[in-house]
Amino acid sequence: MDFRDIPQLIARMLMEVIQTHIPHQWIYTAEPFINPYNGKISYDYSGEVRKMKKEEFAELVRSLGRSKGSRFYCSPLDELLNNVYIDQWVPTYMSNYGKRWVTYCDLLRETFDQWKYSHFEIYDEDGNEVNEDLNLQLDEIFEDFLENTSHEPFVREIEKTIA
Repeated sequence: MDFRDIPQLIARMLMEVIQTHIPHQWIYTAEPFINPYNGKISYDYSGEVRKMKKEEFAELVRSLGRSKGSRFYCSPLDELLNNVYIDQWVPTYMSNYGKRWVTYCDLLRETFDQWKYSHFEIYDEDGNEVNEDLNLQLDEIFEDFLENTSHEPFVREIEKTIA
């Protein structure tokens, strides 16, 4: 495979993520629970997600690159994908923050990694990395995609999925 084709492959992967998963918005919550060790009330701050409305999505798009948190992202596309969630979480095993809600960026990364490991020999059967340079090169292509690709076509695709 020609490495110049990989960004287009990543774009197709992202379109599939968007078409397959309904966009959700993360909402801050503090859920009380009884701490089993000391019997006192503690709180879990994982929040919850709910289906995103058109107005909420429009506000997210307007705020790309302008919010306080924007400095943590390498591009508007990166910021967008890290702020659109799905109705799925993974455990964190951290006190008072038991769930991490899955984002479009997480799904894209997971899809890309699955493709990468199935098409290239990066690890041997014992789990030892056999081609670190290739692994780093492929990861760099992924990061370049996030940094240098316009968010606009993906915004239009997400808008189609919001009821």
